[in-house]
Amino acid sequence: MKYFFGQTATEHSQTETVFVLIPHIVRRQVLTALNEQAIDVGTASALGLRRISQAAPAAPAANPSSGAGSVAVPQPAPVSSTPPAPQLMPRGAAGASFAFDPPTVTQAVGSTFTVNVLLNGAQNVHTVPLQLSYDPKLLQVANVSNGTLLSQDGQIVTVSHREDDGTLQVTATRPPGASGISGQGPVVTLTFQAKAAGQASLTIAKGGAKDPAMQALPVNGATATVTIQ
Repeated sequence: MKYFFGQTATEHSQTETVFVLIPHIVRRQVLTALNEQAIDVGTASALGLRRISQAAPAAPAANPSSGAGSVAVPQPAPVSSTPPAPQLMPRGAAGASFAFDPPTVTQAVGSTFTVNVLLNGAQNVHTVPLQLSYDPKLLQVANVSNGTLLSQDGQIVTVSHREDDGTLQVTATRPPGASGISGQGPVVTLTFQAKAAGQASLTIAKGGAKDPAMQALPVNGATATVTIQ
């Protein structure tokens, strides 16, 4: 019966292994001397990005066996990485000057009020850094906003500030590449909150202005009186 209903089948299988090679180009990181130079962004009262120049390597010492006398090679003076803080001219001197508007303020305890910092006689001003002192027991800084002087032509002005126990550092600057502004008007508007009764002074202890080339422009200081009842 197996010859009528039986069958025989033979199967053959074959397995192939395929290796795929994908080439990759590996490039090493290239660092130039420019990438390794340090940079300095200045302080809160004088912002500016610049590279710190490295001191020149010392000249090799003269060979004593050559018979020639050694010659001292002068070395360049080290360059300070901290830009000098702008200084105020004595009040009453000629030139640009700061002023507070209003110069005298009377407020009740707990109230909030604003004082404008004006710059009069500005000539080609691009950046205004200033440091203001106040009594932190009587006053608290609530806000610092841009005025209208540096943005009178529609440019966007960046205002940064930092508070430190009775000292307020403010920097108002126009965009890089923008020209300077001349004239007079409010640079920034300060908002304070009256904390306790007494009489406090607002004094611009350090300040100044800079032209588009970041050259310092002297500015006279200013003082305002705040009476809190």
